[in-house]
Amino acid sequence: MDAALELPSGSTSYYFRTKQDLIDAVVARITESSRAAFEQVTSGDPVEVTVSYLADLLTERADQLRARHALTIDPTVEPAARDRLARCLFSAEGATELLGEVRQGEGFVALCEGLIAVALMRGYDRALGYDVESLRAPVARYLDGPRGVARTETIW
Repeated sequence: MDAALELPSGSTSYYFRTKQDLIDAVVARITESSRAAFEQVTSGDPVEVTVSYLADLLTERADQLRARHALTIDPTVEPAARDRLARCLFSAEGATELLGEVRQGEGFVALCEGLIAVALMRGYDRALGYDVESLRAPVARYLDGPRGVARTETIW
């Protein structure tokens, strides 16, 4: 791994003795970054908060997002670590609190996960026609749809 990263031999193993230690550090870093980023935008219009958070993931934290996706589907990564990775970006509990129902909360998290997965596959790039507006429409439809969440509530 050190050679692939162009680091002196033994650098990675000095800090992370095993592959699992390295994965645990990645999970912790992504989780910490997610919480910090979300704390910056937690009040206001739920649609705008969500879109801002998703856009930040796809621009400022795209490398973390790609690493998370790669590790989540890697069958050599322990199931417990894959589960932590799967839950490190979004709070199903917070979404449930916002929407008032477990299935609605889980559905909203699934929507957000799907939006970032599609954006990663297509490339989050205005030139390709996939940008913030591509995120806003489905988020607004879900939040303002049949249930109609009040736009003045604080998200999560």
